[in-house]
Amino acid sequence: MGGGKGISSLSDEELLNQALRLINEGKSVALAIVVSKEGSGPRDVGSKMLIDEDGNTYGTLGGGSFERHVVNEAVKAIREGRPRMIKYSFTGRQVSGAVDTGLICGGILTVYIDVLRPSKRVIIFGTGRVGKPVTEIFRFLKFRVVIADPKPELVSEDYIPHADVRITGSVDEIASKLKSIIREGDIVLVLHGEVETDYRMVKELMESKANFIGLLGSRRKVTEFIKKLVSEGIPKEVIKSKLRAPIGIDLGSDKPEEIAISIAAEALSYINNVEPKHLSIVSNVIDKLRV
Repeated sequence: MGGGKGISSLSDEELLNQALRLINEGKSVALAIVVSKEGSGPRDVGSKMLIDEDGNTYGTLGGGSFERHVVNEAVKAIREGRPRMIKYSFTGRQVSGAVDTGLICGGILTVYIDVLRPSKRVIIFGTGRVGKPVTEIFRFLKFRVVIADPKPELVSEDYIPHADVRITGSVDEIASKLKSIIREGDIVLVLHGEVETDYRMVKELMESKANFIGLLGSRRKVTEFIKKLVSEGIPKEVIKSKLRAPIGIDLGSDKPEEIAISIAAEALSYINNVEPKHLSIVSNVIDKLRV
């Protein structure tokens, strides 16, 4: 592993700039830091190295088998989303709880590997009666919010004060722009409401990197959309893997704000990889009581 970028050490500023660049591209990275040192070792406490999802490195912790092991562990940490602390032996012998590097500098290093992830982001096409409260809920949930609508007034700061990106123009222009910025981890919502406009957007977004495309509409609307997508050459497996429609968890309400909550709830269940379910255990506890 390694992309040849970690040959020399980088300043903290250079390292953080690289991390910010990768995170802004939607990639997770790992930051490996030497946090303790006993005896001799290749780098001092505070030395840092950045590792991306593909194992490319920025900066160095000393090279060789030691660094390769750190890189492998960093990639695992990124995939699992969990930091880790690892002790390395440079004594030429087995040390309890430490990875033997095979090197004989004479000391023991401990490396902490932290995972830095891009902010969760929602992209909302259509900011009308449902789209507007959806933006407010996702902002409350600390998502970065991208809003898009053919009507400039519906993406204005007066109408929606809190948005990170505002996009307007023709439907084709918006679709082209969205496809250029969408990342695999984004939640993408098509909430405009006008049938032909929604269909054009959904079809275009099927070709994007999005893995979650939520469509607001009736069951009949969704059925007709799917039939048309298939007839126009969109593979069934692509539709099944990407499209969530009608979007939302059934709360038995047609109020825009409550529909918005149901949309956010489904998005969160997808992100957290869980099926929505009731958590109450009151009935079970009552049924088991013997008094």
